[in-house]
Amino acid sequence: MHKERIAQLIARKLSGEASPEEIKELDALLKEHPEDAYFHALFADYWTNPVASIADEDADPEAHFRHILDAAAGKTGAPVPVRGSRPHYIRNILAVAAVFTGLIISAWLYVKQSHNQPGGPEAARIETIAKPGAKSRLLLPDGSVVWLNSGSRISYPANFSDSLREVELEGEAYFDVAKNPGRPFIVHTRDIDVRVLGTVFNVKCYPEDHKTEATLVSGLVQVSKTGGNRGETLLLHPHEKVVVNRAPENASAVIDPASAPVPDDMIIQHLKSNAADTAMAETAWVYNKLVFDGEDFGEISAEMERWYNVKIVIHDAAVARYRFHARFENENITEVLSALRLSLPFTFKISNNEVNIYK
Repeated sequence: MHKERIAQLIARKLSGEASPEEIKELDALLKEHPEDAYFHALFADYWTNPVASIADEDADPEAHFRHILDAAAGKTGAPVPVRGSRPHYIRNILAVAAVFTGLIISAWLYVKQSHNQPGGPEAARIETIAKPGAKSRLLLPDGSVVWLNSGSRISYPANFSDSLREVELEGEAYFDVAKNPGRPFIVHTRDIDVRVLGTVFNVKCYPEDHKTEATLVSGLVQVSKTGGNRGETLLLHPHEKVVVNRAPENASAVIDPASAPVPDDMIIQHLKSNAADTAMAETAWVYNKLVFDGEDFGEISAEMERWYNVKIVIHDAAVARYRFHARFENENITEVLSALRLSLPFTFKISNNEVNIYK
């Protein structure tokens, strides 16, 4: 299978043992199967920016290999590799990658490429999905890096055009866009289009939520309503967030209609200018932190559903309006709910993958 061959060639290339013919073969395979470029980027990134040593020289290679996967998936708490020494057995780990290629792809990402779209191979698109309870990191064809949150999907061409870099997003993603003034980068969602040249920002647009958000971390972005002719265009500065309210498609909690948001034009909210993106509720997820900053229980439950891959039902409208300020890291859902109910009264029952919350 081509995936095993790609993994073998990556191992030989990074260890310096690949012949010129093998390097050409790897380049040809990645060009033919661009969805596997993520796998190449993962180990190339590790090789040049190795993770910190987690064990001594005699440590279990498989355990260290799992650490590499967790780092790329964001499970170690940081969106970039941690600096440190490279264990001498890295070649063995890369060789193991060939055996686990199928596991890696199925465990993190669901990627599919459409080869038969009008326009030929150059029109091929890649779709990446982060399943509920998981997060993903991917490298786009232009070198931009994207962290995809749970229950999200992103679609983009296998090769960007010479004039534009366009992606389509449903869910939430954190973008670190490679600078290219000649080719603007555009994120299309159901409600807004975000246009940048090179910057860091977060976009959240889950269909079941009642709003779409775009938060700028650094740089400058232009935000407009989807369609281009529906209202104004806004310029977003660092530590600003634009919000577009809408009615939720699928409410997972009992919500009082009187408290439901009213659909409106784009609204800019100013965030704390001295807040690090590791602490902001809008971007903390990239660092594997669950942060609530005054959201009501209905919004929080939707976030926890995606985070823990569960179904949450709130059986009381008053409880659904509870608002919480809290931060969590590595806690399970029982620990989170137990901590939240210390501040406001409610009870909960967990059965399999369903959580029922009562007054």
